Amino acid sequence: MVTEYMRSKRATWADRTAWNNEALYTRHIAPHLAHLIAAGVLPGRLREYFELLSVARPGEEGMMRPPLGYSGQRQVHVLLHGAYAHAIADGLLRDNPAQYARPLSPSKGGAVKEAKVKHFEPEDLARFVTVALGDRFALPLAFLAYTGLRIGEALALTWGDVRQDDTGAPYVSVSKTRSEFEGKYYAGGPKTSAGVRRVYLSGDALGIVEDMRARVAVEARALKYQGAGVAETAPVFPSVDGRPMRQDSLRAVMRRTCEAAGVEVLSPHALRHSTGTFLISRGEDPVSVAAMLGHAQVSTTLNIYAHALPGKLRGLGYELSDLRGRGQGRAAPAPLEAPTVPGGGPLEVEGGTGEGKTRAGVSPVRRGAVRKGGPRRKV
Repeated sequence: MVTEYMRSKRATWADRTAWNNEALYTRHIAPHLAHLIAAGVLPGRLREYFELLSVARPGEEGMMRPPLGYSGQRQVHVLLHGAYAHAIADGLLRDNPAQYARPLSPSKGGAVKEAKVKHFEPEDLARFVTVALGDRFALPLAFLAYTGLRIGEALALTWGDVRQDDTGAPYVSVSKTRSEFEGKYYAGGPKTSAGVRRVYLSGDALGIVEDMRARVAVEARALKYQGAGVAETAPVFPSVDGRPMRQDSLRAVMRRTCEAAGVEVLSPHALRHSTGTFLISRGEDPVSVAAMLGHAQVSTTLNIYAHALPGKLRGLGYELSDLRGRGQGRAAPAPLEAPTVPGGGPLEVEGGTGEGKTRAGVSPVRRGAVRKGGPRRKV
C-alpha cells in the first residue's frame, strides 16, 4: 500500500521528498509493518509501532538503530496517513487508522525528547571564525557564521546572487538550496516562501566573498579545471577543481576547524543557531532576525532561540519611582484633588464608605443602585 502510494506521488514530489520517503519506508516502516495486511492494522497497533520507534532497536547487520526523533516519527506518520487516504480514495479500504494513532510529542509525555539547540558561545564562535578565515576550504563555514544561512543555501549561491541594492549595500539573494541525499544531488527552492530573501553582508562577510572571487579566478586557470570560474552561474563556494562543493566534505572541514580552534565539535548548522542566538541575546528585533534567517513566522525564531532570553529578563522589573518619572527628566504627576459638589465645598462621606447622608445634603448612594439611563456613579 505504501509503495503504491509513493509510486503514484513520485511525479508531484520533489526529488528530496521522494528520496526521504523511500528511506523512511526502507529503514523504519518495512521492517515492522510491511508483513501486515493494511486492512487489519488497527490504531492500537500503530501506537505500539510509534512507541517502538522511540527506543533503540535492531537494525541492519545486527547493528542497533538509535531511537527515531519526534520529527522523524511525524514524517513517518504523514507517509502512512497519506498511503491509507490514497487507498480509501481508490475504494480499497474504508478506515484510516493513522487518523487515530499519532506519535506522542515530547510536550505530551513522549519518550523522545527534542534535542537542545546546539550553538557556540560568542567567545568560541570568535575562535572558530578566526581559524576558518585562514583556511580556503573553511571560508564557507565562516560565511555561515556571519549570515546565518543554511549550509544548502550557501552552497547554492552563484556569483549572480551577489548584488547591491539602490544604496550600494551588498547582499546575497537567497532563492535556492543544494544538498545531497544518499549519493544523489538535489537542487530546488528553500523550505518555505520566507526562505526567498535578501541577506545583507557585513564588512567581514563581504570580505569572504571577495576573497573567494580572487581565489576562484586563480584556480580557474588550471588545465583540469571543471567549473565556470566567476561566471554568473558558477558557485561562490566551489571545490578547487570548480565543481560544486559537497556538504559531506564541508562537514569534514567543520570537524577539522573545530579541533584546530579548540572548541566543541558541532555540525555546520550550529553556526546558524549561533548567529540566531547571538542576535537575539544582543537585543536585536526578532522580526528582523526571523527575516534574516528565513523563518516563515517570528514565533519559530522565538521558540528556537528562547534559551537566549533568560539573561535579558534581569532588570525588567520596575519601581514606583519609575512610574512617577523620577530621575528621568519627567515631572511627577500632580496630587489628586478632593471632589467637590455644586456648592463649592469638598464632598465628604460619613464613614468613608459611601453609605448614609452626606454633609452637603446629597442623597446617599446605595451600592448597586440603578437609575434610568445607566448605573448611578458611586462616590
